[in-house]
Amino acid sequence: MNGLHDHWVEMPEWTPGRELWAFYLTFAEATDLHARIAHDQAALARVPGLDMIPRARLHLSVQGIAFRDLVHDAEIERLSRTVAAAVAGRRLPRLYAGPAMNDYDAVGLPVHPAQDLVALRDLIRLTAADLIGAERIYQLPESEGGFIPHISIAYADQEISGADLAAGLERTSPEMTAIDAGHLSLVALRRANKAWSWEREARLPFAQPSPVPVS
Repeated sequence: MNGLHDHWVEMPEWTPGRELWAFYLTFAEATDLHARIAHDQAALARVPGLDMIPRARLHLSVQGIAFRDLVHDAEIERLSRTVAAAVAGRRLPRLYAGPAMNDYDAVGLPVHPAQDLVALRDLIRLTAADLIGAERIYQLPESEGGFIPHISIAYADQEISGADLAAGLERTSPEMTAIDAGHLSLVALRRANKAWSWEREARLPFAQPSPVPVS
């Protein structure tokens, strides 16, 4: 098994205090997912050089947009309204996360089915390119194979050997965990002190299932 590389290599564009607008799926109410990740993080805790991601910062990266200093707030507000109107008319299927796998500089749970998340990402990319210009869209780091929907649960803060990583992954759950995603989030993302964080989060609800008629 391949090991992991340091996730926190220098990225000169991320100057102190700089924020990036990005679309995420966030999981504040996903209690089954929280329990699953707590189990897997406990299994990985003895792997040297792995930093566990706090529950409040769990996310699935969908699409980066632009640094706040390079776009006007009015442009982002218009983008948010347009994307909100689009996602209000679509509903994601039940998603499934797992099992844990290595991903170059992190351990994550792949999320299935991927096609609906790829279609959501394409919608956001096309809308952002139209409203703020493709040349200003910032690409968040991706898996080596391109966009593979996943929820990272731990970042490497140093080089980690394949043997150490394999020993930790063997103790993680082989099961898939169901997720019902009720909203898309627009966040103002920061990268500092070996952590991704955000204070601003606008939730854009997906369409909800139709109620079952009472006979």
